[in-house]
Amino acid sequence: MAVKNYSFPRQAISDSEKDLEWCKENLRAITKYVGNRTTGYDSKLAGRDKDIHNYNLYNGFINTKDYEYITDQYGIPYPAQMANFPLISTKIDLLVNEDAERPLDKKVKSINKKAALRKENFKVSLVVNDLLKDVKAEFEKQFGVQVDMENQNIPIPDDINEYMRYEYKELIEEVCQDGLDYLIDKYRVKDIFREGLRDFLVTGKVFYKIYVKNGDPYVRRVDPRTLIWDKTIQSDYTEDAQWVAEERWLTVNETIDEFREYLKPADIQKLEELKEINSHEGLSNFNSEFEWVDYTENRGVRLRIVTAEWKSIKELRFKVSENKHDPSSPFKKIINDGYKPRKNEKIEKLYVDDIWEATEIAGQVYVQCRRRPNQVRSVDDAGTTPLSYVGCIHNHTTGNSKSLVDLLRHVQMMYNIVHYHIELTLARAGGKAVIYDVAQLPTNIGMDMQTVMYHLKTDGVIPINSMQEGQEATKFNQFQQVDFTLSNSVQQLINLKLMLEQTAGQISGVSPQREGAISQYEYVGNVQRSVVQSSLSTKGWFYQHNEVKKMVFARLCNLMKVAWADGKKAGYILGDGGYKFLNVLPDIALNDYGIFLGDSGKDDAMRKAVQEMSAQAVQSGSLSLLDAIKVLKADSLSEAEVVLERGLDSMKEIQQQMQQQQAQQQQIMQQQEMQQKQMDMQQKNAELKNKIQVAQIAADSRIEVAEIQTEQKTSSDRMKEENKLRTEAVKADMQDQLNANQAKRTNTSEKTTK
Repeated sequence: MAVKNYSFPRQAISDSEKDLEWCKENLRAITKYVGNRTTGYDSKLAGRDKDIHNYNLYNGFINTKDYEYITDQYGIPYPAQMANFPLISTKIDLLVNEDAERPLDKKVKSINKKAALRKENFKVSLVVNDLLKDVKAEFEKQFGVQVDMENQNIPIPDDINEYMRYEYKELIEEVCQDGLDYLIDKYRVKDIFREGLRDFLVTGKVFYKIYVKNGDPYVRRVDPRTLIWDKTIQSDYTEDAQWVAEERWLTVNETIDEFREYLKPADIQKLEELKEINSHEGLSNFNSEFEWVDYTENRGVRLRIVTAEWKSIKELRFKVSENKHDPSSPFKKIINDGYKPRKNEKIEKLYVDDIWEATEIAGQVYVQCRRRPNQVRSVDDAGTTPLSYVGCIHNHTTGNSKSLVDLLRHVQMMYNIVHYHIELTLARAGGKAVIYDVAQLPTNIGMDMQTVMYHLKTDGVIPINSMQEGQEATKFNQFQQVDFTLSNSVQQLINLKLMLEQTAGQISGVSPQREGAISQYEYVGNVQRSVVQSSLSTKGWFYQHNEVKKMVFARLCNLMKVAWADGKKAGYILGDGGYKFLNVLPDIALNDYGIFLGDSGKDDAMRKAVQEMSAQAVQSGSLSLLDAIKVLKADSLSEAEVVLERGLDSMKEIQQQMQQQQAQQQQIMQQQEMQQKQMDMQQKNAELKNKIQVAQIAADSRIEVAEIQTEQKTSSDRMKEENKLRTEAVKADMQDQLNANQAKRTNTSEKTTK
């Protein structure tokens, strides 16, 4: 049905004029574009009908009318059925799963002016401490006075500039980083991004809505088939959109469940009346200008829900007062619309963005017609605030957005047609057949066609009677064979099928090598170059989606300022099974936050290289097996880098400790050897001393013995001498006695003689 051409009402009006009727006028002005079933203002920009068709093609549903020029050429159906053979979905699923496997390296930084000044002051204090550390130590040594300096307890890094650029983090940044990890884990943001990339590849559009849900910043994937927006041609991103509307079809119960806190009893009564519709005739009372209610016998009643956001203009009035202490910075106080200035009072005006929202249910009920709560504003620029929707339209600046399905649609159709002809050829195929002239059927001998076929099957003979009455005998064999086996056309169709697969790979950028189809004769270098070239061809899709991810993360972090202004305490499970405690303080609202998001493709390649190096480090003994496992489990390159760095440092410490222990053991062994040598020396000295003492004793003993022997010898000699003398004296006496006796005998003899 035709929709009235409602125009947008004025936005630069006072808050008292922005009532329910004003919200309805804005919503009606947006709803007319829902009725046009186009995206934006230009119907050439891929309307929702095309998006629905693309998703049907991705899911394997085909419109048989698109193939009637092939299947119904002569008005009689062929013995084959047109079916969809997925060529697009496999390539899209590959890209989606690749992105899911890539690391999500993100860093949160405070980017407002005061935060930059704090970081600059901290850097200056580090530089000053580095320059004055020797002077400070010398002064304290000479005078014995402790000198206190700013941030003196923080260790000074070797390279201050590199430390401040990459490693330094304020406490509030670490808390905000933990809060972002908490939201990603709690609300499964990675799965939401996975679905969003699939939307991007199928429709060329991706949208997310970021708002506060149950006290937490929350992100929800928005189906591109349900969204309309006002978008200029200057950018592919929807940041500067003036309005956005989301259309959904819900049951009455789903509608009441979602909006129960905003519905009045009269509103619920109206919705219950809609639930009682049981025929198409009952829809005329509700679809006078627009199709708000739908009814089918299978699904029942569905209500159209249109939720819109738009940028309005808010006038802020300030009363300016003189600042005696600093005339260049006067005092400013916000005043309400009804304030009447006094004489000589200076009033200033400032116009800022003001986001409003409204929801229309089935054209009967209006809810949430209000200024949107939890509007995020910059600390340095409070006049600008974005819509809660973040998104991207691929190649929107060219004026003709194309998705991956749009590029491959005709290839998919040709691919289905080729498979259809292959099936048709198979249906026509059979064995060899005989052309049989029924005029020569031997009916005169009681044979019919079935009997002839029986003999053909069992005996291999076809009996005929060429001399039947009224017929002339044939002079040649009229029976011929027709070959119904597969012809060479099947091979040509298979070659065409392979050509279409190769064409789809060239158009999409997903080569067979990237899908794992590698020929046994292909060189490794050729395969790697093909994969690298394929990655470059699809990088544009990943890059734009990463930019949208960055905007989503930035919105979540800045929405923490509003949602967690009073603080937040929670806990969540880490990816490695650990547990982390989240403690957010109210000072999170005092900063603006920016997001650094790494190149997922490059980070993934580097992460794999780091994993390979970690395996080599384990083999060389530079890294422990436990740290290598942590590197393999890391979700991002930064995490893998930190784990590897810590592992190498810990291994270095362990090696240093082992070296110290070895040095200590060597020192102990040397000391033990020295002690052993000393003990051996002492023992040898003792033995030598003992030997000397023994020798001395022996010598003394020998001397004493010698002396004794000498004395004994002397005594013996003396005795011998005395004995000799005695003997000699005895001999002399005896000789004298003999001589005397001889003389006496002589005398006697003489006397006798005489």
